[in-house]
Amino acid sequence: AQAKFDRSTVFASRPSEPKLTDIVDMVAMRSLMVASSVAFALACEDLNGFDQDAYAASLWGGSIGGMVVGVLVIVLMSLPLCCGVLKQYGKVIGAIGIFLGLLALVIPLFGALGSCVPFVDAACNDACTPCTDEEKKIWASACQTLGIVFVYMVVFGWAACVLGIVGASLACCVCCQCCKAKLDDPTVKQGAPPVVVGTAAPA
Repeated sequence: AQAKFDRSTVFASRPSEPKLTDIVDMVAMRSLMVASSVAFALACEDLNGFDQDAYAASLWGGSIGGMVVGVLVIVLMSLPLCCGVLKQYGKVIGAIGIFLGLLALVIPLFGALGSCVPFVDAACNDACTPCTDEEKKIWASACQTLGIVFVYMVVFGWAACVLGIVGASLACCVCCQCCKAKLDDPTVKQGAPPVVVGTAAPA
């Protein structure tokens, strides 16, 4: 007699794929772990090697740096776009503006990523709460995730994004020769003497 085919056994043997809820739970668990480490670290009498002012300066520095770059891009793109200044170099200026505008979006990210390592090291030292290298990696990863959310939502990282997007958009307009960035006659090179075409008068 042939053995009956049981589909339930086959499907049960397949490895289950990770669900979205499992991923969310993992992120929440890591966030809870780093929150616990922060609370424990703040309860310590001394965090050796951790400078709170440097931590805050790293977050604010990234946001302020992104905003400054965004403002500079807007001003630079306004010269050919609104005033017609340096419009003969519009393609080059536009390409530089697009790059700097996109760079302004990620400068706050650099500040958030670089601010957690000293804090985790100080929280895991012998004077506070010893932890393994694996725990350091988990806490640093979770701290960086929370730092990214914090720097873009609270420490005006969103303003750097707005200015960067506006600057990159103006740079695209410069590349497309919009407004006063449009060349009057593309066939005539900048600085070349005008060519007069006509007929000579009879003698």
